[in-house]
Amino acid sequence: MSIIIAIVFMGLLELGRSQYLTNTVHKTSAATEKINDLWCYSCNATDDGEACIDLSSGNNASYVKKCNPEEFICMVKQFSYTTSTENSTSTPKLWSLERRCISSCEAGCIIIGERTKLYACTSCCEKSLCNTGKAHSTNPIAHFRRTSTALALGMLVLLSVAKPTLSVIL
Repeated sequence: MSIIIAIVFMGLLELGRSQYLTNTVHKTSAATEKINDLWCYSCNATDDGEACIDLSSGNNASYVKKCNPEEFICMVKQFSYTTSTENSTSTPKLWSLERRCISSCEAGCIIIGERTKLYACTSCCEKSLCNTGKAHSTNPIAHFRRTSTALALGMLVLLSVAKPTLSVIL
């Protein structure tokens, strides 16, 4: 009886070992590291001028930079502004533009101000030399107008529901 138990035990032990060997993969720490082969444009319009703003205007080899091991994202950050009067809003004027490698990035635009609006727009991408644009894919003024209109309509609906006797003059 003890021989049968020993044979069964040895068989289960071998079965467990063979499953362990076939279902796992051992990797060294060097094998688990993500190799970073990302290259981005790296420049600042304040220092590098028009050539950084419009990359299609010439030789950009001096702006190409190999990213650090922890930087897996190419970024473009643009600051622009508009001025408004009662009847019109100026076209956006570029204030600053920066391109570089970065470890984390949040794409989008932040708009600050009333009559003078400051637009801080960021775009992010993960392919080599992808940071060629100007950090906004849509017109920030149109986005602001759509958002303002939606908020105003939402407030009108809210007021009409909350106080049905309240009349709103348009």
